[in-house]
Amino acid sequence: MVLEKLKYLAQSHQRTLEEEITSILEDITENTPIITPQNRGWFPGFFEEVIGGWEGEPLVREHQAEAQERDFLL
Repeated sequence: MVLEKLKYLAQSHQRTLEEEITSILEDITENTPIITPQNRGWFPGFFEEVIGGWEGEPLVREHQAEAQERDFLL
């Protein structure tokens, strides 16, 4: 089904199938911004600086109680 749509688009744009696929991929990559931590408001090097940086007492995971049995609803 997808291949048929691509063939139709290629024919309607007077392109080969390869040219049509290339055109579609170029449009997508040109219009899609590259998302970086800086784009999201983090300062450069933030993650490299803080990952593994805990210097306090060792973290300990407390024992968890057994999972509670629940009634089947359906």
